[in-house]
Amino acid sequence: MTAREKLIQEISQVPEELVEEMLDFLLFARSRRSKIQAPKLTQPRPYALCKGEFIVPKNFDDPLPEDILQDFENPN
Repeated sequence: MTAREKLIQEISQVPEELVEEMLDFLLFARSRRSKIQAPKLTQPRPYALCKGEFIVPKNFDDPLPEDILQDFENPN
């Protein structure tokens, strides 16, 4: 018996509310899978596609202020 056949057999034996929940999950999983599968690139993306759209500040690599660092290390 295939997985599809087993699933159909199980679905026929559960209450309608559970069937609706399972359908909702199936539609969610299917839509998520289609979004995750990005097209495969045959060549590397061009460098600097966003050139001129933003400026990286000079202090970008500086350590974070202590209060922000604490939020990352102790989120509670």
